[in-house]
Formats: sequence, structure tokens, C-alpha cells
Amino acid sequence: MELMITKASTPLFEGSSMNMLSTMLLNLKIVHGVSNVFMDKLFSLLKMELLPKGNNMPTTIYEALKLIKELGLNYDSTHNSTNGCVFFRGTLKDCKVYPKCNTNRYMEESQCVPWKVLQHFLLILRLLQMYMCKTLAELLI
Repeated sequence: MELMITKASTPLFEGSSMNMLSTMLLNLKIVHGVSNVFMDKLFSLLKMELLPKGNNMPTTIYEALKLIKELGLNYDSTHNSTNGCVFFRGTLKDCKVYPKCNTNRYMEESQCVPWKVLQHFLLILRLLQMYMCKTLAELLI
């Protein structure tokens, strides 16, 4: 775990105050709904053209997300109804219509794009991983 934290806190280039994890690009992707293809092009442009040679910038969105997943910072997604009255997990995982409010789970134009998705962090997993790192555990106590 400490090796992963060291890798994530590696500066993007020598003298940089930003590290691989704090690039904020993934946050911009999520907030503005940018496609993965666009993010791949942006990562490539930054790495090859704008940042100094020998930088540690990931070249693709896959590499950046892989780092986040290794650190345990990923999230879980659950479909829910447009009214927010039903979560589709457990016995309702495969339902197409909301049993309570009788509305469709997916948009009319598509049979795979849900109306609403709840994304949440797995808190227990996150806390366990934080306590696995000796330096973070000392700070948390």
C-alpha cells in the first residue's frame, strides 16, 4: 500500500507541485461528462507536447483509472428510479420497471442507459486501506 501511495504522490515532473493523483483531470471528466476518447487525447497532448520531457503523466484514461483503482479510490454505481424511491441491487438487480412507481429503469431511446445512477465510495474498504498504511494510520489515531 505504501508503494502505491508513493507512486501516486510522485510529481508529474521535476519541480512540479502537482502529483499524478492530484491532476484534477478525472474530476473534470466526471463533472463535465467528457468522453474517454477525448480524455485519452488530452492526456496524450499534455504528456507529449505541454509537459517537460520525462514527465510521469499517464498517457491514457485507462492508466489513470488503474492507479485510482489500485489505491482503492474507486466507487460503486447503482441504478435507481427517477423518483429516487428504489435502488436496483439484490433481488431487483435485473428489473426493467420500477416496482414502486411503475416507471422505466432505462431511457426510452436506449435499453442500456439508466435514468439515474448513484455513485458512492465504499467507506469500509477505504478506511481499511488507510489503516494498512503505517504513516496514515498514525495520523488517523
